Amino acid sequence: MKHFLLPMLTLVVFAGLLSLSSCNTSSSTTLPGSWDQLGDFDGVTRSGAAGFVIGNYAYMGTGYNFDVPERLTDFWRYDPQIDTWIQMANFPGVPRSNAVGFSLNGKGYIGTGIGGTDINNPIPLGDFWQFDPSVGTRGQWTRIADFGYPAYDTALARYGALAFSVGGRGFVGGGYNAAGLKDFWEYDQPNNQWVQRPSIGGSKRQNGFVFVIDDYAYVGGGNDNGSYVTNFFRFDPTALSDTTKNPWFELNGLTGKDQNGNAIVQPKPRELACAWAINGFGYLSCGSIGAPQSDTWQYTPPIVNSNGVITSGDTWLQYFSFASNTPTVGSARDSGFGFAIGLFGHITTGKSGSRRFDDSWLFNPVGVEPDNK
Repeated sequence: MKHFLLPMLTLVVFAGLLSLSSCNTSSSTTLPGSWDQLGDFDGVTRSGAAGFVIGNYAYMGTGYNFDVPERLTDFWRYDPQIDTWIQMANFPGVPRSNAVGFSLNGKGYIGTGIGGTDINNPIPLGDFWQFDPSVGTRGQWTRIADFGYPAYDTALARYGALAFSVGGRGFVGGGYNAAGLKDFWEYDQPNNQWVQRPSIGGSKRQNGFVFVIDDYAYVGGGNDNGSYVTNFFRFDPTALSDTTKNPWFELNGLTGKDQNGNAIVQPKPRELACAWAINGFGYLSCGSIGAPQSDTWQYTPPIVNSNGVITSGDTWLQYFSFASNTPTVGSARDSGFGFAIGLFGHITTGKSGSRRFDDSWLFNPVGVEPDNK
């Protein structure tokens, strides 16, 4: 079922989460949340797209179209109020996939990735670009300092990196270039330069996931030298002002089992997943564990006392599967684009083997129908 969304404030607030079930009567009632199909993405099918959210709009572009094949530079804006994609100014860098994106102070940023003008010989990339949506009707791109050192250094080119903004600051790190990486950099927007920060906690990782809850970022998953990364960290940007503090705080790892190795109480480690945050909770869905996945999870952040001990939280709750709880069954996938606007999550594009997608889906974490349905 495809439909248009009215303003999101019509959704009731989170309450009695565990007692709520999906609107899909054919689904089990043991798990909360629901999925619903939206209008298809207007561009060509793709995987490995990059984007960001500014205000009430999501922006997405680049990626890899397996059917041609080709890497892409088109760029789009999604308006959830009318369930519509509008094409914006094309990304001006070379075609690429597996780039990263983040937003900061009303501007969007896209950079790194793998690609170039020769589809048969792609290379890791290190250039970065700023998108200003306020210029004209299609926005404007401006090239900024290349990622990492002020002078371009090919060792810092990469793909499959992580990017996010938290506390009014933008960060990029990890990824892959001949080997896995875990270095971590902050973009100094006023001075247009990159500042190196303490490396990402735990393993090197490419194709990891991140979501931001309040003033912390949560980083997990990915692949390190052929192994799925299980460690999971919270990043505190305020700790960067004190060299005696470690900004990376280790949390309960993603093993797919409890601490005794028994029942599944947390997601399995994975790469190329979709992640977002809504109303103080993190969400993780899809990705690859050797094959595309469709399971969906909610993360409750930890409460940490003054001694650095977790007293509650740091727990996962499984939600309805993306593939089993949609009016028309969604396909398991990896390399999709996940984001949140208001109280809803979204997944669009992605791949399963050689198949690429252009379908779009809405995730309603409390499983209560919007008033317009």
